[in-house]
Amino acid sequence: MARPLYNLLITVLTPLFVLRLFYKSLREPQYRRQWWRRFALGLPARTRPGDGLIWVHAVSVGELLAVAPLIERLLSEWPDKAVLVTNTTPTGSAQTQKLFGDRVEHTWFPFDAPLVTDAFIRHWDPQLIVMVETEIWPNLLTSAKDHSVPVALVNARLSARSARGYARLGSLTIRALNEFDLIACQSKSDFRRFRKIGADPVKMEVVGSIKFDIDLAARRVQLEEIRDELGEAICSRPLWAAASTHPGEEQLVIKAYLELRERGLRTRLLLAPRHPNRTPEITKLLESYGLQYQKRSEYRPLTDSADVLLIDTLGELSVFLGLADAAFIGGSLVPRGGHNPIEAAAWGCAVITGPHVINFATIVRDMERGGAIRVVKDEDELASRLASVWTESVDGDDAQVARRFIETRRGATRRQLELLETLVA
Repeated sequence: MARPLYNLLITVLTPLFVLRLFYKSLREPQYRRQWWRRFALGLPARTRPGDGLIWVHAVSVGELLAVAPLIERLLSEWPDKAVLVTNTTPTGSAQTQKLFGDRVEHTWFPFDAPLVTDAFIRHWDPQLIVMVETEIWPNLLTSAKDHSVPVALVNARLSARSARGYARLGSLTIRALNEFDLIACQSKSDFRRFRKIGADPVKMEVVGSIKFDIDLAARRVQLEEIRDELGEAICSRPLWAAASTHPGEEQLVIKAYLELRERGLRTRLLLAPRHPNRTPEITKLLESYGLQYQKRSEYRPLTDSADVLLIDTLGELSVFLGLADAAFIGGSLVPRGGHNPIEAAAWGCAVITGPHVINFATIVRDMERGGAIRVVKDEDELASRLASVWTESVDGDDAQVARRFIETRRGATRRQLELLETLVA
């Protein structure tokens, strides 16, 4: 009965889904853009040549950046295949277009209703479907099975909290998981959680995280361009980043900044909210503390008086991490589950996170054991840890430790590509 009940709920909730899209569009108009394509209506014609099409779904910016190395490999090593990338959020869509342009087909991910997923698969006729991280959609998986299209879940991760949620769905989860042809897990912990909620271990592999295969070469070019654009002032103070912050967290970060100033450390903060559309409320917060700030979206040289450079643009956070001596990873001093610390470590930052890291628990645990990340419990500990970056020589090796940690864990992209090849052979 689980599947009929799920489909009944999907049908009943469809009008609410549309209303939710339009509600979100009040703050982000892009949510209204071609909304009908989420129902497989008016889908664009395929434009890229190729004998077969690989469909990759990455929900938003985080998932897209995670799977970007794999997409690049698909484009370069499978040149006879076209690649379709779908997203769920406008930020993910914008980042897809920025990274890949017209090298890939691109549209919105379909609503998980049987008629919609069937129509979507008939239109694109994929040879392989690649889902990223924790995307488990029962009707899409059933439609793929009905059309004899293999489906892989790559860079698969499952937090303890998500595992408990999926377990409550019982047979619906078990059936959906076993319609995957491959689940390529990031870690043994993820493997155990997927198995516990019903996945077939025969279809699972532990391959590591694609995120460790980050390629900074192109971003170094962009880094130099941004450095030149900002001018000499960007080097006039020690720099630290607060990356992917959430509501309630910016205030804690600002307090840490002010405590550093009280200690005699005149630093500059690169503040990058997880959602740039929150910029107006963050600028009001900065003004309430009397901090001088400049918005990155102004695209002008940095003034020496700016205490904070507010990164209110999309797709540039990774590059700005390359400027920083230290990086605090947001979503972790407030209970949001944390964000990916790998890019900051790859750049050689002294990496700091709060205690709420359930979304990346295994990575943070391994990094902490290896001395590649430090966990703080509040803004006072954050300030103390940041102060030590510039005042205690014993911490000078943190950047090298973080960088070495990343280097020793590369290779997941190659392993996952080899597994995908077995599904299209």
